[in-house]
Amino acid sequence: MKNFNTIKLLCYSGLIPFYALSILSFNIESIIILDLFSIYSLVILSFLFGSNWLNLIIVQTKGNSKRFLFFVILSPIFLIICEIFFRLEIKFFVYAIFYFLVQLIDNKFITNFDYLKIRKNLTILVIISHIIILINIYSNGI
Repeated sequence: MKNFNTIKLLCYSGLIPFYALSILSFNIESIIILDLFSIYSLVILSFLFGSNWLNLIIVQTKGNSKRFLFFVILSPIFLIICEIFFRLEIKFFVYAIFYFLVQLIDNKFITNFDYLKIRKNLTILVIISHIIILINIYSNGI
């Protein structure tokens, strides 16, 4: 992969807001921090689903790619509904599950193993940041 170190740097720098907001939420008991975390997570998930949508359209090697395409297109709509109507705890739990689902779709359709390794690490770290936020919510009663 060309410019692998640059890609790696950009990918991992996307974790900074997740962990900065997670740590800030322990020090500053404000709903704004949690809302920023939620919106950032929604934006990243929407970007990942958009990337998957492009990959599914380009690849189209599997017979069941239409089912995945349907899921990838409708997921951001469901996540926006979650953002609007669900409580914080439920939102963060749902978002963590959807990060895992995006990873499963990536594993099925992406063949670049270096990129998949980065994505796996990022997915684990993002899910951990969601767990940290959930621990804060339940321990502080925000």
